Amino acid sequence: MLTLVTTLAWGGFLVSILLIIIYLTVIFSSDGFSLFDWDAIKKSIVIQFHKNIGDFLWGTLGITLTFTATAFLFVTFKEQRQQLNITRQEADKVRFETTYFNILSMLKQVQDTVNSNIFIRLGDNGVCNLIEYYSFFIKFYQSKLESDSHLRTISTQFRPLTANQSEIEQYRESITSIYEQMVKETDCNIGYLYRYLFNAIKFVVDDPYNKEDDSARNRYLNLLQSQLSNEELGLLFYNALSKYGQDKDGHLLFKKILDCNNFLENIDQTFLLNVNQYIFYPHTRFKFLNREQLKHVTPCSGV
Repeated sequence: MLTLVTTLAWGGFLVSILLIIIYLTVIFSSDGFSLFDWDAIKKSIVIQFHKNIGDFLWGTLGITLTFTATAFLFVTFKEQRQQLNITRQEADKVRFETTYFNILSMLKQVQDTVNSNIFIRLGDNGVCNLIEYYSFFIKFYQSKLESDSHLRTISTQFRPLTANQSEIEQYRESITSIYEQMVKETDCNIGYLYRYLFNAIKFVVDDPYNKEDDSARNRYLNLLQSQLSNEELGLLFYNALSKYGQDKDGHLLFKKILDCNNFLENIDQTFLLNVNQYIFYPHTRFKFLNREQLKHVTPCSGV
């Protein structure tokens, strides 16, 4: 639209110049001044317009110049609006990045607070931080695996590529129930950290600037992911699947956000209880998946 108006404005300007040249040429020619050798064209112009040539040309010129001035004014206005939009977008980006990097800088403080809570609750058991808490969860799972034949059968016989949705849900619920049981028995919920991560990720995902730029959104999320250890990513994997990852309506919103944005794609497969559990996040293109498994990764419909 702006290009069309600009073209019309310049066209009107050129027409105005042409009309001025014609007017001056005819006036000079009618007084005996020969600027060009008009021959038949000069005579035709003089005969047809005669005395009202000035009124006609100046009237036409006035309309043309008015149109040209209006068009250039519109172009200027549009360009100013575009410049204001660019300035506003830059200001929004600075605002977002300032807030986001403040969030990242506070993450270490949140991790330290969670580690202190773990030490208070489980220090007597030799569990003093998130890394040891993850190891405690692995041992807790292994003990359940040894004592529960049904769980052991599901874990060993489950085939993610051939399993139907009901089988996947049943397997997921059996795993998340173990995580929830561990949290309840130890009375040490690390949800404080993951609530913080949830809000940090949602801040990035919901920002209008990032909604229009996938590469920018992924870049910001990767910065956050890079500050989490493999153990923290492993705990995040199961925390988001449990009741602790549900919203007020009981939906696994945190899990959906992680899945749709490939937040866990770089997790080391050795930090999952079983590598076949990647199917719990069907939209994530985990780095350890082979070609056949990647074919079954489905696009996310959004959050």
